[in-house]
Amino acid sequence: MTIYGPCESRSDIWMTRREGDQVDALLFRLARQVTARQDLDDVLTETLRCLRPLFTFGGGSIQLLDDDGWIQMAASDPIAPAHVMDQRVPLGTSVAGRVILTEQPVYIADLEATQISGKGKRISAGVRSYYAVPLVADGRAIGVLQIDSPEPDAWPEDDRALFLSIAPIVAAAIQSARAYARAAAARVRADAAEARLAAARNLVEAARECSRGGEQRDLDRHLDRLQRLLASVVEQPARDMEMVKLPEQRAIVQTG
Repeated sequence: MTIYGPCESRSDIWMTRREGDQVDALLFRLARQVTARQDLDDVLTETLRCLRPLFTFGGGSIQLLDDDGWIQMAASDPIAPAHVMDQRVPLGTSVAGRVILTEQPVYIADLEATQISGKGKRISAGVRSYYAVPLVADGRAIGVLQIDSPEPDAWPEDDRALFLSIAPIVAAAIQSARAYARAAAARVRADAAEARLAAARNLVEAARECSRGGEQRDLDRHLDRLQRLLASVVEQPARDMEMVKLPEQRAIVQTG
């Protein structure tokens, strides 16, 4: 026998369960969509797109830590101005940096009533509440997933808990896309190395034939080509990297 609370009814409980099922379905959809992507831009785009049905927010973004220890906007919904996307912020001068350094979420229920220290204290004009969670993968924080709202105290505790639970999914997908890009670059380098090795074998064999036949001019020509080929081995890795379009760590999303 089900015992209802003083303010509950069968319809109230049914609606609560139905809403819970819908949230679960949306959460599984986000996990499927994000983890199925191998390109980093696609991962970032799908993350922000799938967040919209789950949470009510004005703006959402993903900021990633680069190899030099700076934070840069990687994805934004709605579209952020170009100068915002291009800006690189030192790790210790912003709220996002604090999230990365502490690996702890930050919830600011009302920015107008909260004093934020540091050079990067301003988040965005018109924002009242702000929530940021760390993206942790491979034992370290690699970035920040954040949302904001023009309304104060926009997300209750259960919404914040759900948002926090999404972060590991996104972080793992980001690292997987990066690993895929590195593997693609490695395959290009391996193919290029194999092609140079095959060309070197052909030149050596041609040089031997010239040596047996006493064809000095052709021998010198083949040896010269072999020398140039060997010299290119040092320069080629950089050119190989240019052949692979690595993720730019940004995706601009516009919700229609």
